[in-house]
Amino acid sequence: MYPKGTCQVSSLFREQIVKAVVIAALFLAGSLSAAFADNRLVGLSYSTIQKKWNDAWGTPALGPYSPNDKKVIEQHAKWISDAGVDFIFLGWSNDLAYSPGCRCRPDIQRLEEATYTLVDSYQDLPKHPKVAIMIGFPFRDQASAPVDGRLQQKANQVYDDFIANKDRAPLYQFYEGKPLLIVYAGTPTPYKAGLPPWNDPRFTVRYMTGFVSDQPSLLGPDRVSKYGYWSWEDRGPQTYTIRSGQPEAMTVTASWRGTKGRAPWRQVPGRSRMGGATFLDAWARAREKGVKLALVVSWNDWVKREQPSAEEGKDLEPSAEFGDFYLKLLKAQVTQFKAH
Repeated sequence: MYPKGTCQVSSLFREQIVKAVVIAALFLAGSLSAAFADNRLVGLSYSTIQKKWNDAWGTPALGPYSPNDKKVIEQHAKWISDAGVDFIFLGWSNDLAYSPGCRCRPDIQRLEEATYTLVDSYQDLPKHPKVAIMIGFPFRDQASAPVDGRLQQKANQVYDDFIANKDRAPLYQFYEGKPLLIVYAGTPTPYKAGLPPWNDPRFTVRYMTGFVSDQPSLLGPDRVSKYGYWSWEDRGPQTYTIRSGQPEAMTVTASWRGTKGRAPWRQVPGRSRMGGATFLDAWARAREKGVKLALVVSWNDWVKREQPSAEEGKDLEPSAEFGDFYLKLLKAQVTQFKAH
C-alpha cells in the first residue's frame, strides 16, 4: 500500500538519500561490465512548448526561458547527457491538425519550430542525447486519424525533416534497427482491443496512451500492457510491455496524479514526490522486471494543470524548489539501471 498525501522531507534528509544512492549506484556500475550496461536504454520526455511561466508549478534554476534559447538548450543537453540518458522524446502529440505553412495553429507551429532549433543546435554541441519524435492523435475524432491520412502525413514530415536530412539523421534515435517513432493514441485510447490500424515500415513504431493502469481492456496479468501500449504515466506499480517474450519498456515518474472526480469504487490516490521515494520505487520496479527501456516522464513540462504543485510534480529539471536533487537522483538511478 502506497502512502497517501504529501510527505514533507527535509532538504538535509533528501541530500542523505541521494548521496547514499549515488555511492551505491556507482559501486554497482563499476562491478559490472560496460557491455552489459549498453543493452539498456533510457529515454526522457522533453517539451519544446513555450511555457506560461506565470502559471507553472515552480521556477527553473535557469530562470524563465524560451525553448529557442540556445544557451538553455546547451545546458539542458549537458545535464541530460551527463545523467546517462540516451535520448529525449519530443511531444508533437495532438498536432495532426497542423501542417507546416498552413497558418492554422500558431501554437503548434512554435512547438515544431523550437524542435528544429533544438536538433540543429545539437549539431554544434560536444555532448547531447539523441532525439525521437512523438506524434499523436487529435483531441477530437481520434479513431479516424490512423485511416484518413493525417497520421501518415505527420510521419512523412518526421521522416523527411529528420531521417532523410543528412545533418539531422545522425542525431535521431534508432531502435531495433530503425528510427523510433512514438505515436500517442489519446487517453483513453479509442482502440480498446488492440493497436490502431496504422504502421510505417520505415520506422520502429510504438503506440503510447496515458494510464494503461486505468484501462482494464489493455491490462494483462502482472500489469503487463497486453497489446504493447507504452504508458505516459501509471497509478500504482507501473505497467510494462513484453516484446519477443522479453520485458521491453516501462515508464518511470517522480509522482503520479490521483483519480479525482471518478466513481468512489474506482478512485486511486495520487502519490507525491515524497522526497524522492516515489522516483526510487519506480526505478526499483524497472530493475525488478528487467525491462530494457526506461521512459522517464518528464524533464520540463512545468504545466500546472498536470502538476498542480511542486510536490505533486514530475519534472526533473533543476529548479528553485528542489535545486539539482532530482538531476542527481536521475543520474544515480540511470547508472544503476544500466548496470543491473
